[in-house]
Amino acid sequence: MHKTEIRVQWYDVDCARVVYFGNYFRFFSTAEDEYMRSLGITHRELIEQHNISFARIETTCRFIRPVRYDDIIEVHTKMKFENYRFLTFQFDLFRKEGVVLLARATIRTACVRMEDKFKAIRIPGAIIKRLSRGISNPEKL
Repeated sequence: MHKTEIRVQWYDVDCARVVYFGNYFRFFSTAEDEYMRSLGITHRELIEQHNISFARIETTCRFIRPVRYDDIIEVHTKMKFENYRFLTFQFDLFRKEGVVLLARATIRTACVRMEDKFKAIRIPGAIIKRLSRGISNPEKL
């Protein structure tokens, strides 16, 4: 599991100072990016060196409690290996103060080659090797 701390900014909220629901996915994307970096993988490398990306193919989010302006939140991220083409990220979003669960989400991704009209392909072996350090179900590898 990886933890990412984020302070909720003014541009994240509506006039009631509650986070707009679409911005939760920005928090999850930030957490995913930091998680991948912790494994030594950047989106820049995936695109420039391997010509691949992980396209979102399915998302869900359960909103449990409101997130408000200036909250410091912590996103706990886990990654599950589905098969050699698909990864699923699981996110638990907490208010850091009091460790209150605010939202729970999943984002399912497919490895795609950039020029192949986003057709799902096998994740390159060099990337699988680095991903394996963070996968919560390594027995699937």
